[in-house]
Amino acid sequence: MSEQTSAPEKGEQDKAPEPAEQQQGDPAEDSLGDPGKRALAAEREARRAAEDALKAFKEQVENERLSDLERVQKQLQEAEEAAAKAATEALRWRTAAKFGISDEDAETFLTGTDEATITRQAERLAEFQKAQQDAPAGPRPDLTQGSKSSNKPSDPAAAFAAAFADRL
Repeated sequence: MSEQTSAPEKGEQDKAPEPAEQQQGDPAEDSLGDPGKRALAAEREARRAAEDALKAFKEQVENERLSDLERVQKQLQEAEEAAAKAATEALRWRTAAKFGISDEDAETFLTGTDEATITRQAERLAEFQKAQQDAPAGPRPDLTQGSKSSNKPSDPAAAFAAAFADRL
């Protein structure tokens, strides 16, 4: 039975000694002496520092990779928005030309973002403009009323002479 307790198990052979066991004292460390113990402690400290530096470097690389990804995603989003805006503007101007709407009216009244809305706005504006053109600007003069002659002399002698000349 003593053979079984002293022989380490298969999983225990690969394990490193626990830090508490190292601090309590390792028989191999006692045989090194003070200079050996200092060198061993310095080596362990250097290993911890190297592992910390590696961990920080990995985090930095991951953050840079993510920031590059985020930058590219932002550029993609901006490009998609610019393309959508350009397509909407082209649709707006094409619709304005189709319905004969002036540039100023198109900028002011065609504010939709999809084809159906812009077309509906253009149709409504074209109907309104046609109604404005068809409607009279104001009351028209009635030519049947008033004087028939525009060359009417202002003094009575000239009026008598004009009337006498018409009869001859």
